[in-house]
Amino acid sequence: MSHVVQTFRAPDPASALAAVKAALGPDAVLLSTRTVQTGLLRRREVEVTAAAAAPALAEPPRPAAPPAPRPRLAPAGDEALAAEVRHLRRSVEEARRALAAVTREARAHRDLDLPPPAVELYARLLGRGVEPVLAEELVRQALELARSRPAPLDALVRDLLGERLLPCRAPWLHEGRHVIALVGPTGVGKTTTLAKIAARAVLEARRKVALLTVDTYRIGATDQLARYGEIMGVPVLVARDRNELRRAAERVREADLVLIDTAGRSSADDVARQAELVRSVPRVQLHLVVSAASGASALAAVAEQYRGLMPDRLVFSKLDESSGPGAILSAAVRVGRPVACIADGQRVPEDLHAPTGPELCELVLTGYGTHTRERE
Repeated sequence: MSHVVQTFRAPDPASALAAVKAALGPDAVLLSTRTVQTGLLRRREVEVTAAAAAPALAEPPRPAAPPAPRPRLAPAGDEALAAEVRHLRRSVEEARRALAAVTREARAHRDLDLPPPAVELYARLLGRGVEPVLAEELVRQALELARSRPAPLDALVRDLLGERLLPCRAPWLHEGRHVIALVGPTGVGKTTTLAKIAARAVLEARRKVALLTVDTYRIGATDQLARYGEIMGVPVLVARDRNELRRAAERVREADLVLIDTAGRSSADDVARQAELVRSVPRVQLHLVVSAASGASALAAVAEQYRGLMPDRLVFSKLDESSGPGAILSAAVRVGRPVACIADGQRVPEDLHAPTGPELCELVLTGYGTHTRERE
């Protein structure tokens, strides 16, 4: 069965959607959308490719006599049917993504009163997971900068992101002795991230490492850290209170890098008490670990919850599970601290990276590639 496929162009997303519905009906399927430049003046227009919805199949007339049993499809027929179903599912998913993009642009054009290039950039930022309020702020600031500094809007937004996403030296690359405590909500991967940092420090930087934990709440938490320590050949000490933590830190005073694991906390009082506990260790740095897979609103809430502790560094985990990595901007702007490293998988230590400033900006704008891994 063939479908009617047409391409429409309009000055803005709302007009393009109206043209699609008028020509192909309200149930039309969007196949693709993009911004094009037309005419001698190179005016920007929205181009949408859509297909008419497939007509419903008419019910066949009932036979006068009971029909013969319908033969079962041969395996080849089953495979063809399964392939067709997979193709239809992919088409529906692509149509949903295209519709979401067009809808974002239409709303931005209608509600924010932005020029077409800014509308497209705003919609792209939303698609990357950036909070609407932050996306609008970036685009409007870029438009303001463009008045005195002519440049493409995306380049100006990239510069603005660079002011908000600041990298710093990775924990395993520090010189001298450092004590670092990883804090953050439950389930963000603090223990695995700690093991990755320790492995990099031992294998690459040839540092003397020790592991401490105050996580005596989770079942099996100390056993997990002990296994990591055994594999890497580094000591692992458990502390249940402030006195034990101080004694443990004194026992590993010869280590170049001391890493302290903590349990996730939910209430503000528990978070404050835990921070007070680990800060009893002299010259300790708090690294706040947050999951990029949480989404912008959840990251913003976590950042607000932990901002009062004044963490020294940020660590972003689970980049590989995030559908909108631009959400990391929510935590970065609220905490206002540099990014020490990012994690994008479970492998120890391969899936831990020290990104540069431009790479953090690329992560928000286009996606995190393999260039960091290759560089390291």
